[in-house]
Amino acid sequence: MADPYIDPFETKIYGKFAREQMAAVLMGKLPALDGMVEFAIGKQLMADQAIAGVLDRQPKPAPELDSAEVLEEARDVIVRFASYLDSLKGRPVDPRLFFRGETPSVLARRRITKLTAAVGHIADELERQREKVRGADAWLAELREAHEKLGIIERQQRATRVERLELGPEVSTAREAWLGVYNANKNLVRGLLAHLGKPELLPLIFDDLAEVHRATGVSDALPPGQPAAPPEPAAATPEPAAAPPVQPGPSPDA
Repeated sequence: MADPYIDPFETKIYGKFAREQMAAVLMGKLPALDGMVEFAIGKQLMADQAIAGVLDRQPKPAPELDSAEVLEEARDVIVRFASYLDSLKGRPVDPRLFFRGETPSVLARRRITKLTAAVGHIADELERQREKVRGADAWLAELREAHEKLGIIERQQRATRVERLELGPEVSTAREAWLGVYNANKNLVRGLLAHLGKPELLPLIFDDLAEVHRATGVSDALPPGQPAAPPEPAAATPEPAAAPPVQPGPSPDA
């Protein structure tokens, strides 16, 4: 079965990958079944195009900030501000007040929620230490701008997650149809690989099988929630047989 957490937008990635890999991995392996592989690729292409058309018809969100650019700018200002503090003669303020004991380069790599809070704290602390830091006004303006943009990105990401969960029935129906084709192709390919004696190649074609599942108890081999069978107990290693007792030989005086 397919990963039940493939959302409608991820179908574009998984479908394209499966088509490319079916062609690369399977074609020519069993020439008598090449027609079956071509059929599966064609059906996957039709399913991919169908759901892409449905997604394209959905209302477009308002223009958003570039999250990658905003994150890069925020990380850059943290590192540059730390270097500036180190360059101040006499160290008028303790950098640990701003970075809470963390290395600035490590702090800059935090996920967006912690990064937003960190930039906000640095700006607030600089406000308090304004008189001790030469050029504080310019740094404060840059930090406040970075903090504001990070807040916008954070809200955008939350809104995007909600939008994906609230997609209309047309998208839900298209996703179910896509999953039907994807799973049917998986079954065809599983049979072909069984003929080849290479079932281990299946995750190289259907990438959801190569991923760690995002929910406890979910498996591609079992229905959601059904626990996997416990491992077989290891066979006990037999103990070596005891050596036969040594019979006493005749006495040398006999």
